[in-house]
Amino acid sequence: MSSLLIINDPQVTLVIRSTVTLETTVVMKLHLNNPDSNYQITGYRRSDDSVEIKIGDTFYKQSLILTSQHIQMWQVRDVSHLQRSDFESLAEIDTELILLGTGLTFVFPSPALSEPLMQRGIGLEVMDTAAACRTYNILSGDGRNVTAALIV
Repeated sequence: MSSLLIINDPQVTLVIRSTVTLETTVVMKLHLNNPDSNYQITGYRRSDDSVEIKIGDTFYKQSLILTSQHIQMWQVRDVSHLQRSDFESLAEIDTELILLGTGLTFVFPSPALSEPLMQRGIGLEVMDTAAACRTYNILSGDGRNVTAALIV
């Protein structure tokens, strides 16, 4: 069994990942926050069939698009429902990279769907939502202009 806890304070993001087997292992990573970022992921909670993402003091139980300055609810419920129009909307965001969190498991969408991002020179990294949350905090903490499109 594996779990992830992210604790955020104004200066340092503390990421604790624990894996429980016969023995308990705890790995901690510390990352400095970017003070110019209004939104950091401060928690992630996963149950057998759902995900909750905590930003600031608020838990979100629905898919969302997150930048350092903006949170937008996203109607996508499953990676299999992604359409070209979803990527066209993402291509309108002023960002250098989109992190696509595909839910509880990693699923790569059809490459043809991401063509609008390629046309605008926007990078796309696809991973499960937990990995996208961690990666978003690291990159935005480094001052990168990154967007997370998170399916929950």
